Amino acid sequence: MAEIDFSICSFIKEELNFLTYHDFCKNAKIIKAYYDVLEKNEKIFYKWYVYANIHMDEGFKNLIWTYLNSTEQEDYDNLIENEKKYKVR
Repeated sequence: MAEIDFSICSFIKEELNFLTYHDFCKNAKIIKAYYDVLEKNEKIFYKWYVYANIHMDEGFKNLIWTYLNSTEQEDYDNLIENEKKYKVR
């Protein structure tokens, strides 16, 4: 069976793609701006994309998802603060 690279999902806009938690944090504000204008079904699909990422534990995925669905500065700060704890799997 051929190995398939799903790190870039052709169904997700390029601006919303990320591979690691570091990638997400580096582009968090841009990703959130694109995420905020997605339709409801697109947001559901994007949630699958976030949680299917094999390069991070669920705790980091939860931080990303909380940030994307929040308007609080505290959630952005928490996202960035936890970056130092992240190690690529």
